[in-house]
Parts: sequence; C-alpha cells; structure tokens
Amino acid sequence: VGEPVALDVVDDSVSTPIDTPIEIDILDNDFGIPTDGTLTVTDPSNGTVEINDGGTPDDISDDTITYTPNDGFEGTETIEYTVCDSEGNCDTATVEILVVDNDSTETDDSPIEVNQMVTPNGDGRNEFLFIRGVDKIRSSTLKIFNRWGVAVYEGENYNNQNNVFDGRSRGRSTLSTDDYLPAGIYFYIFDYTTFEGESKVDSEYLYISR
Repeated sequence: VGEPVALDVVDDSVSTPIDTPIEIDILDNDFGIPTDGTLTVTDPSNGTVEINDGGTPDDISDDTITYTPNDGFEGTETIEYTVCDSEGNCDTATVEILVVDNDSTETDDSPIEVNQMVTPNGDGRNEFLFIRGVDKIRSSTLKIFNRWGVAVYEGENYNNQNNVFDGRSRGRSTLSTDDYLPAGIYFYIFDYTTFEGESKVDSEYLYISR
C-alpha cells in the first residue's frame, strides 16, 4: 500500500462574462483531498459565492463553488478557499476570477481582436496569445504586466508565427527570461499603427491557465 498523498491545494484562475455566474471546480487540480474534511470559502468583495456539495454533504471531494458577480461588476475578483482533513491539517489557495465585458473589448472599426486565453500545456489549443488582424496593421508593440504592474513581456511587430507570447517571460520580472509564468490574470497593452498611419491602443485583461 502506497503512502497517502499529502494535502496540497493549488491556485486557480478563471474568466466569466459580466453578469454571468460561473461554477468552478476548485478541487480538480488539487492533491490529497479528503472525503471527510471541511471546505470553507472567503466572501468575495464584488459578488456572492456558494459551495455546491455535489449531492454528498459528507464528502467534500466532489464539491465545487458557484461565483455570481454583482450586477455590472467588471474586473478581478479574488477569493480564498481552505481545505482541512479530519486530523486538522489544512491548506489554502486563491481563486482569481476575471469578469469581462466581452461586448466592450473591441470597436466595430478595429482590425484587431485579441484572444484573452493562453493555455501553454501542449494540447495544441491556445498555446500562445492569438491576435487576429495583425496582418492588417503596419507595426505594433505588445506589453504584458502581472497583477502587481511588473512587465513580464514586451515585443514588437507581433505576427502569430515566430514572434508570439506563449506564456514565457520576456520582461523586467523576477523570473528569468523564457521561464513560464504562473497561472493567473495579467494585463496587456497592444499599441499598433494601421496602414493609414492611425495610432490605436487595445488593452484588456488576459489569463494564463494550465
């Protein structure tokens, strides 16, 4: 019989449209979750959260949470959850929830559309930040910042081919260049110039997930 897996809960990051509740399987990427322990969640600042017991109130291993943002709230919500086993061993992790207004990220006359999800996990989907329309502009500069405002990436003339942000650091961060950034919510600024010589800026949140 192998040794039991130690309790280890891991941070999560998700995204939901404005005014839209989201169910989050916060335990899916955790280790050593007990069946007879406890799960507690802090109150969010800009919405409500409810624990779903999965129809098994005495077993927390299948629990999820549902976060409902306040009406009109747009931005980043952060909550914490704590799992404890029957012996009193506890671990805490953070859930970052990005609430976005998908209707306001782009204007009708903008040639640019940024996919705000990066999942560099080798499955061939969202492996890098895809920016639709880069072939329709003359030049560009992309800057990405973490939640503390530290630049983690900067590049010019983004092309969705050999010059892309694939979740690795290239900026004045505490990580070494080419280190993969931790999962979480980031902020990008995409400055670009059209072929007509007009300067434009697109900025929004993006999030990295594994």
